[in-house]
Amino acid sequence: MAEDGTGNNNGGNGPTRPPRRTLGDYAQQQGPRHFSSIAAPNTSRAMEMKPAFLTLVSSQQFAGLDHEDPYSHLSNFYELCGTMGIPKADEEAVYLRLFPFSLTGKAKVWLQSHPNQSLTSWGDVENKFVNRFYPSSKYIKAKSEITTFRQGVDEPFCEAWERFKSLLRKCPYIYIYIRLYFILMKNKLAVKSIN
Repeated sequence: MAEDGTGNNNGGNGPTRPPRRTLGDYAQQQGPRHFSSIAAPNTSRAMEMKPAFLTLVSSQQFAGLDHEDPYSHLSNFYELCGTMGIPKADEEAVYLRLFPFSLTGKAKVWLQSHPNQSLTSWGDVENKFVNRFYPSSKYIKAKSEITTFRQGVDEPFCEAWERFKSLLRKCPYIYIYIRLYFILMKNKLAVKSIN
């Protein structure tokens, strides 16, 4: 019967024939079934992503529009991921798995434009994300706003200080010493506010 290597497709009278394929079958792309520019991270344990958490991350999506701040998005993303209570060893894996859900529009297209499995670490994803959506022109503008900061004519000191701190948050990797901040504030604020 079929034990001797003969097929039963043709009544046991010869070898089994492979299924018939058309030229169209050969023309179809045989690429990966799951395309992701982020490589699947190795974890110490199996992780379960709860649908409610995915919905929460997806509700805070970054679209890559000009008025959006990638640093603010990353800060919100870290805050949301921090609520999961994940071990320090698995943080990078969680970031890599959840980050695509936090993007939409141009930002999602940007992420998908990378080659399959080419982003292998969270540091790499974070750096490329910031470099793409916070170009040097935005950095230079933010730096200029900080160094040319002035208190408004009728603006109270506390409001000017809050506005100044918000400028600093827009440019977090500008390494100006805290002493320089105070020198700038002293030189730029109205004398009547300081006294």
